[in-house]
Amino acid sequence: MPAWPTIRSAGSARLETPMSLAPLPLAVLVADAAGTVVSWNKAFEKLAGFGAEAVRGRDLAGFVEFDETVTLFSPSVAQANLAGRLLCADGRRLPVRLTVAPQSLDTEEPGKYSVIVLPLAGHAAPRNALLQDFPVAELIENLPCVFYVIDQSGHLLLWNRQLEQVLERPGEELPSTDVGTFFDEHERALVRDKILAAFEQGSSSHEAEFVGKHGKRTTCLFNCARTRLGNVPCVFGTGLDISARKKTEQGLRVSERAMFSSVNAIIITCCAHGKNLIEYVNPAFEQMTGYTLAEIKGRDPRFMRLEGCDMHEHARIRAALHTKSSVHAVLRNIRKSGEIFWNDLRIDPVINIDGNVTHFVAVLNDVTQSRQYERRLHHMAHHDALTGLANRTLLQERLKQALEATARGGPGGALAFVDLDNFKHINDTFGHDAGDAVLREIAGRLRVGVREHDTVARLGGDEFVLLIVEPPGETVVADLLERLRHSVDRPILLDGRELIAGGSFGVAMFPRDGDTVDRIMRAADAAMYHAKTMGKNNVQFYSEDLSRVVHQHLLLEASLNRAIRNREMALGYQPKVDLRTGRIVGAEALVRWHSPERGVVGPDQFIPIAEQTGLIVPLGDWVIAEACNTLRALTAQGVEDFVISVNLSARQLRQRRFVEHLEATLREYSILPNALELEVTESQLMDNPAAALEVLARLKSLGVRLSIDDFGTGYSSLSYLQKFPVDVIKIDRSFLGDVAGDGNAVIARTIIALGHNLKLEVIAEGVETQEQLAFLRDHECDQMQGYYFSPALPPERLSSMVCSGVRMAV
Repeated sequence: MPAWPTIRSAGSARLETPMSLAPLPLAVLVADAAGTVVSWNKAFEKLAGFGAEAVRGRDLAGFVEFDETVTLFSPSVAQANLAGRLLCADGRRLPVRLTVAPQSLDTEEPGKYSVIVLPLAGHAAPRNALLQDFPVAELIENLPCVFYVIDQSGHLLLWNRQLEQVLERPGEELPSTDVGTFFDEHERALVRDKILAAFEQGSSSHEAEFVGKHGKRTTCLFNCARTRLGNVPCVFGTGLDISARKKTEQGLRVSERAMFSSVNAIIITCCAHGKNLIEYVNPAFEQMTGYTLAEIKGRDPRFMRLEGCDMHEHARIRAALHTKSSVHAVLRNIRKSGEIFWNDLRIDPVINIDGNVTHFVAVLNDVTQSRQYERRLHHMAHHDALTGLANRTLLQERLKQALEATARGGPGGALAFVDLDNFKHINDTFGHDAGDAVLREIAGRLRVGVREHDTVARLGGDEFVLLIVEPPGETVVADLLERLRHSVDRPILLDGRELIAGGSFGVAMFPRDGDTVDRIMRAADAAMYHAKTMGKNNVQFYSEDLSRVVHQHLLLEASLNRAIRNREMALGYQPKVDLRTGRIVGAEALVRWHSPERGVVGPDQFIPIAEQTGLIVPLGDWVIAEACNTLRALTAQGVEDFVISVNLSARQLRQRRFVEHLEATLREYSILPNALELEVTESQLMDNPAAALEVLARLKSLGVRLSIDDFGTGYSSLSYLQKFPVDVIKIDRSFLGDVAGDGNAVIARTIIALGHNLKLEVIAEGVETQEQLAFLRDHECDQMQGYYFSPALPPERLSSMVCSGVRMAV
């Protein structure tokens, strides 16, 4: 059954129109395969002037004549457009065009054909006549918008179902409700004004938001026009739902505002005819580049690029624009002022509803500062902070590259280690500021003395390295290094004083002396060490003899490692004597190596290797544990107030958990902390006073005693000396060599007086003569140790001496 759509009215009457061929404005026939008319509409009756009885069952040929014979109806007909003449009831022959098509969608009665009869130009029915027969009720009821008719009282006379759905109200409620109540209070006045304008002026339009009975909100675009229903003036109109459009507009406004307010520079270009021309830039872009939109609209953004630079990035951008894809690049551009800046650029295509790219959006960030910061970080990571020279990392990278080039058949090179001969003396005598000034001066001389593509590096301290690439030969290298040696040996003027640093040079040639970074650096280091042993201030090349020396050094290193594991080390204890009573009050633990292959190895041979390799840390831990074991044994024998001192290395002090490890060792051996004394050299403390102060404070809080060894040989700030929580200072043996000499005597007396003024104990080490002992007593030194009383003893002999009450004659 066909549907019967309705239009609502205030009187609840229904204007009903059946859905059939009758109301269509076009003349339509339906014929069977034989050409017999089986159905038609009213428009055909009006057009031809025949009544229903005259049409029914008649052959189509009775209504239409053609200039030639045609076959209209056959299964093969898809669609035919034919010209002919309609034979009207009043005798007129009306020119028409016939469209014949099978009713393929009519599955119940196949074999039927639709024939649409269209009068040709000048003979068509007037538009008003067609509208009279159009199914208006069905059309209005199914409009995709609200339809309404309002009288002058502001009430609805007619409406369609769309209005009921929008307002969430049944039709019965609508006639009695003022249309103003369908809107928010703040919009009601506007709605009334617009309706009145339609009554007075004939039409009006506006936007407003319907508010449904249950809160549903629908924004509509209203168009009103004045009309009459009978003698009743009224306004009719439509309301098109534009909620989605408003939401889109709001989104666009937000997006536009976001672009306008964005701190990132934004460009929008139009993609047309193979070009990308600027349509929009935001204020951030104008501020970043100095160009206004008015100046550059319609231009290609490439006008800002820096020609000849970042070519790879430009090629990537061109490729992305060609393929209409996204791209991210970092490149340099030029501001309006001519200033160059780094630009982090992201470009994305904009695709329309048809899937075509119409625009590109580019977001720019000025990353000039970050690029400069990255370069500074990179420079800091690869260069020495004091001198600006390459550091170890950069040196090894460049040496590796040079070795790789040599392995591919390129020329060899040379690596030279340079160690300043007098730097420690300068640093200790004149202070760290003077030492830094000397290092900077020597760095400058070395840098000026080599070629631009050679590398000068500082590895730390007073150790420099030269990487000389592609040298013409060993003789040329030797001449170059001799010139550099003379340059380093020239006096340095500092605060009116002339200082001479001097330098020992050790050189390794590659690939002759090695084909890896490690081997070449070891070879150059060995050559430099040999230059030191040859009297300093000379140049030595690596040789086979040096190779044997290095080999022995490596063997000694390996043997030392094994010796620590296998407990080949032993401690000797040199007694400390109270100069007032002659009683033994303590001892210094001195390590010795009893090697199965080498016999007794002195500390001067293996301690430097232990320091270089880091083996000093496990060796130092063993020494402390062994000293604690000796203290425990003495305590068990009734010895009280006895202190054993142990030398600490700088590496041990820098260990993160050294204090905690020491505390655990004291607990393990049940030793009172004040029975252990830790000795650190003056130079260790002053190398980094702030860090040393922190570590010493933690050790002092643990309860152990602290001593400054070799006092007077370094450069101490008295302000720091007052801050260090030490208990003892030890006079270096060099100041007791000839106490009869005025210089040594003055220094020794000064150290004793300084220590006592700071309320510190003073111990003299290396005492070997009666004259030295007398001098120390005369100047009230607290303790002494040395061969005059006793050499270092095994723990059993020390225990026997202490327990038997042996004293030194006072």
